Amino acid sequence: MMVRKVMIAVLAFLAFATEAVSADLPPEPLSHAGMVKAAIEQYIIPHIDALRAATAPLPEAVEDACKTGSPEAEKALQERFDKAVIAYAGVDFLRFGPMLEKGRREQISFWPDPRGFVARQMRLLLLNKDETIAQPGAIRKQSAAVQGLPALETLMHDKNVPLGPADAARYRCLVAHAIAVNVTSLATEVAEGWKKPDGWADKMLHPGPANDTYKSDSEAAVEVVKALIVGLGLTADLQVKPQIDAKVRLTPPYDKSGLQKAYYAASVASLHQLYDVLNLESWLPPDRLWMKDWALGTWRTLESSDGVGGHMPHAKREDAPTLREVFDRTNGLRNMVANRLSVAAKLTVGFNELDGD
Repeated sequence: MMVRKVMIAVLAFLAFATEAVSADLPPEPLSHAGMVKAAIEQYIIPHIDALRAATAPLPEAVEDACKTGSPEAEKALQERFDKAVIAYAGVDFLRFGPMLEKGRREQISFWPDPRGFVARQMRLLLLNKDETIAQPGAIRKQSAAVQGLPALETLMHDKNVPLGPADAARYRCLVAHAIAVNVTSLATEVAEGWKKPDGWADKMLHPGPANDTYKSDSEAAVEVVKALIVGLGLTADLQVKPQIDAKVRLTPPYDKSGLQKAYYAASVASLHQLYDVLNLESWLPPDRLWMKDWALGTWRTLESSDGVGGHMPHAKREDAPTLREVFDRTNGLRNMVANRLSVAAKLTVGFNELDGD
């Protein structure tokens, strides 16, 4: 009887000890297949769906603004446009799959535009006054510069000929409506491209010899990690760098609508979410765990900035980070993901893959 009690006590102690040790151990690294599954289910599909939902009301909003020209309709159109742009910021850096196919990314949002193609191509389109632009799909035959959100923004903010019922705006309204329908259609195509049977999600979730794109879980995981790296680079080089380097002349994203701050905030929040979903930090060896703290401080810095040198409300940092610090921190995080975290996770991201094209 005594022996039995001792054995029970020993087993209970061993169970407790094992549980205690397990609690102290770092979490198991997220497998490459797990990264892909988490990225698709927790990030990509929800954000793609958000873009489709945000763009869906645009055609009706354009119709209302053109029919009435009222301040209320104009405001409603701007609000719906703003939501579409912010939703797009969450998928801009997913430059593969359905976004890459047929040039959909450039069609949805032709930015950056350092040479002013949107304005130039829009002038030509309005000058020609080709009525067939109102036919389904006709806008797709035009330059990508006049097919998407920046082109619609140009028409919305033309003070000389505002959208409305006036004769001077009739053709502009045809074009604006065609663009709005096109953006909605493109967002739907991207969503369906991901979710349909044998679509891009299936392609990434089921790699192998018969897969024409991904031969292994590692290749699929690299694709998503590349998107994160590209997104950090886009934020640093296109949104922040032009403000600290006079040699870089680039108009901020959706400047006519005053969305520079909102676009920056949406970009950073989206990248942080994808970073957390991938959980690359789970692969870090004990002597590299300091990177977790550094990354946490970096995200705090990026999210405390409003993207133009000011301070975000309710930020976790009391002071406003300088744009130089934001730029350096973003680049540092990009390099850490590309050269440290991805290596620790046994993923090979080539330098030629970091340009996002």
